[in-house]
Amino acid sequence: QVGELLQACSDPSQHDRHVQALQMLDAGKREMPDFGCYMLLVFCKMPEAPMELRQLAGLELKNTIRLQHHKMDTNVLTFVRQSILDVLGDEVRRNRMIAAQIITTLLSIVTLDGWPDLIPGLVARLDATGPASQGSMATLILLCEDHNNALCGQHHADTLGGLLARLMAQMQSSDAEFRAGAIHCVKHFILRLPNALVVNLPTFLNGLLGLHKDASPEVRKEMCQSLCLLVEVKADFLADAQICQFVVEFLLWTTEHDSDYDVKKEACEFWSSLCENEEVPSDVLKPYLSRLTLVLLNGMVYSEDELINLANEVDSTAPDKDSEINPAALHYTSKHHVAEDDEDEDEDDEEGGGIEWTLRKCSAAGLDVIANHYRDDILEALLPHIHTKLTDGDWRVNESAVLAMGALAVGCEEGLIQRNYLPSFVMHLLTTMLPSEKPLVRSITCWTLSRYSRWIAAQVAPETGQPSLLQPLVEGFLKGMLDQSKKVQEAACSAMATLEEEAGNLLLPFVPQILSVFAAALPRYQARNLVILYDACGTLADSLGAELNKREHIDVLLPPLMARWQALADEDRSLFPLLECLASVVQALGQGFAPSAPPVFQRCERLIAMGLHQQQSGEMDSMDNDFIVCPLDLISGLAEGMGGSIESLVGPSQLIPNLLVCCAHSDASVRQSAFALVGDLTKTSLNHLRPYLGQLMGLLQNNISPEHVSVCNNATWAVGELAVRIGAEMEQVLPGLLPPLITLINRTALNKSLLENAAIAVGRFGLVCPQTVSQHLPHFVQNWCKILSFIRDDVEKEHAFRGLVKMALINPQGLLESFDCVCMSLNSWNIERMPQDLHKELCDLLAWFKVNLEQS
Repeated sequence: QVGELLQACSDPSQHDRHVQALQMLDAGKREMPDFGCYMLLVFCKMPEAPMELRQLAGLELKNTIRLQHHKMDTNVLTFVRQSILDVLGDEVRRNRMIAAQIITTLLSIVTLDGWPDLIPGLVARLDATGPASQGSMATLILLCEDHNNALCGQHHADTLGGLLARLMAQMQSSDAEFRAGAIHCVKHFILRLPNALVVNLPTFLNGLLGLHKDASPEVRKEMCQSLCLLVEVKADFLADAQICQFVVEFLLWTTEHDSDYDVKKEACEFWSSLCENEEVPSDVLKPYLSRLTLVLLNGMVYSEDELINLANEVDSTAPDKDSEINPAALHYTSKHHVAEDDEDEDEDDEEGGGIEWTLRKCSAAGLDVIANHYRDDILEALLPHIHTKLTDGDWRVNESAVLAMGALAVGCEEGLIQRNYLPSFVMHLLTTMLPSEKPLVRSITCWTLSRYSRWIAAQVAPETGQPSLLQPLVEGFLKGMLDQSKKVQEAACSAMATLEEEAGNLLLPFVPQILSVFAAALPRYQARNLVILYDACGTLADSLGAELNKREHIDVLLPPLMARWQALADEDRSLFPLLECLASVVQALGQGFAPSAPPVFQRCERLIAMGLHQQQSGEMDSMDNDFIVCPLDLISGLAEGMGGSIESLVGPSQLIPNLLVCCAHSDASVRQSAFALVGDLTKTSLNHLRPYLGQLMGLLQNNISPEHVSVCNNATWAVGELAVRIGAEMEQVLPGLLPPLITLINRTALNKSLLENAAIAVGRFGLVCPQTVSQHLPHFVQNWCKILSFIRDDVEKEHAFRGLVKMALINPQGLLESFDCVCMSLNSWNIERMPQDLHKELCDLLAWFKVNLEQS
């Protein structure tokens, strides 16, 4: 019966029987505690059964253990442990791999402590011949991938030590599969560096270097990957001059000459890893720079395979494939996010060419890192080669030289300026490369020009005092945005967004042209490039702000944007980049967006309610919050851009009750956007928040904790905005809010924005409730003054210092021990920007202190 069931599951030709069998199989996994036994019998104990049925039974056993282990009888799990190892010696490789998958899945349930003889048994089987040893190695590979954290535990040190020693011995095996597998296993422990590996590191390193002429590409690839990992975390092996020379020479030769493409790519990764490790002496690569940079330059030429793969991207009529659309582009990142101090921001500054990582991209990335590390040291030897390649008869060589110059932009721009290389180079790009008949040359030229856009925007014609290169650059990018090639469109659009950031108001004369091209591109672009175009529209709005709020601009930009908005269904994830774009556009246009505001607001409110409902009903994952966060941020943009006129939209809606649910959401990304919107609505729609102030203050208090910096930052800012508007009503909630804010102020290593918002909030508390807050002055005023000394002179700083005056008049003693810091903070003001009445109050305060200090 089990065989018949599996046969029906594997045969979709009889649809009804197939569906019924799948349902029975699923029910068996859920409802029968001994279901795994039946699958085990077919897989392990019935070698005469058809191969596809055995393999299906094995996969079903693995899935049953993974998903239903909590319902399985412990005797069944014991039976599996006793029987499964025998299949590792099966003649069929596929069966051995399924058995290995079952073992690693089962180990995640029973743990190493519950199966102590597993690894010693697998290690012993390595000495066997034929399939048994191969199955053991395959299993060890999976265990080292899936369970290296557990193996690195202190109480498994002996087990790991024995395993590593045996694996390092296998690096000398006559079988290339075993040599590669052994290195692969050890490789997974390098980043964690357990003591068992540290003591065996010399053996491992010597074993690796002894394989530098190995005939197997897989072995050489594993060797290169291991050296890359070692140089990231344990680069002191390069202190030995002989080893350092050997490693660098080997990887340099491999990057240039290895016969296997993947091995060359893995070797190329080493140069970035080496330069990015600050513990590696800076002179390690100096003797090799001229050779290395030329090798990387030669590695940037498109291969024939790459050109074939890019054919679809070059053709604008070919529909986008799902694989071409980076999923990250459809995942929303709120602008209200505050980067942690140790958090790196990913720069979307790649030259393009799909998601796949290639030798060409790896070479360019390596040259970029080396340029940042060694700067002008590489130019003398490299520039002549680049110059020669720029005029080569092969367009692919020309293209690689343009890519190389883009890679040099950040690290070597000063050196290029000093050599006066950029003027002629940029003109060559604008006049020769940008009009090239080859789409890939046009594409890379846009990217490289964008890397130098700050320098280009700053070039001024002596006779006119006007930018001299900006017009041809803008016109070139705009022409590229309407190119027939999707790849050129992508590069030109990305380059335009970069130029918008760098040139800012210098682009004002070109706004009509820019918007006209944006409007033409919006209905023309396919999904992938639309995401980039939305970013370019939003970046232009961020850069130019209210300058876009002119009827002639609004009439060009808004209709095609709103047409896209209306064409997308509520469930379409393509909404996210468009909503992000609209949030920027709304803030720039302000009241100019008013005619479009009601339907946008109502849809955002609907999306938030839909997201919350689907999460509560289990239809949507509680961590899939883009459908909530994105519309929250767009409503924030509406509130910021339209000011008090948004109140008429908030009043009749259910936004505020749903906003409170968002403020209590389990996910930090939802709370950070929700509290940002609370702050914006405080400034525009306070009357609609008032009925909920008690509940809201409790939610704010619960989130003034730096565990989630962005959430805490926005909650702190929002409570400051509330304080300055509801005044003395804050008195009753101060006991819960003031202590955590003072704690934040005194944790001076926290995020800068968070410290500033905490200091401003406390100053505003002092403004509206000076009697209470002034009693705490000695506990915060010193750090408070230091923080406020470095913020810009604006209304928030003004509120804080007005609060200081009020608190000082009530409790002057609270300032005495920190009076030097008070004076320093007052000195941080630009007197011309300080309101005259505040200036008088502060002068009177200082005069009072002067008199009283002299008397005392």
